[in-house]
Amino acid sequence: MSQDNVLGMMKYYDMHNRKEDKVKVIFLPCYLDSKDGIMNMTYYDVVLGNDLCIYPSYYEPWGYTPLESIAFKVPCITTDLAGFGLWANKVFGRYGEIEDGVKVIHRTDYNYSEVADAIKDTVAKFSGMTKKEVDECRKHADSLSKKALWSEFIKYYYEAYDIALRKVEERIKNSIQIQLL
Repeated sequence: MSQDNVLGMMKYYDMHNRKEDKVKVIFLPCYLDSKDGIMNMTYYDVVLGNDLCIYPSYYEPWGYTPLESIAFKVPCITTDLAGFGLWANKVFGRYGEIEDGVKVIHRTDYNYSEVADAIKDTVAKFSGMTKKEVDECRKHADSLSKKALWSEFIKYYYEAYDIALRKVEERIKNSIQIQLL
């Protein structure tokens, strides 16, 4: 435990989950499978128990964890290095804010401190929201999750499949023409 980077940073920033601390951090260095010996709950049950989920992805082709979070009406923080964050920004037409149900933070190779500050500021902002504001945030998260249902995305798979088939037909046609020469 003394060599763990997450625990080391929590100690560095004086995050000790004291009774008087407004923000508590639960760090689970295991795969949640209901038999992990720590929580003994499934991943989804743990997500449901959160007020806010934080997934500051450095790279994630899509990023199912933030989508799973909002599908359970749990707002989340993610980055634009995750496909999900890029998609959320596209849906919003701008960078997502926590009031939208998803806060999307710009992340690069060189802005670790800015990302950490943005996470801290977002957690503080969310912590200060009224019950009505949190309920509205949860409603927006749920609404966004509905836009990522398979029934919404399937059309893109059909389109991609159609493009692939047309390209195969074109290659076959060109191959036949070359053979005839």
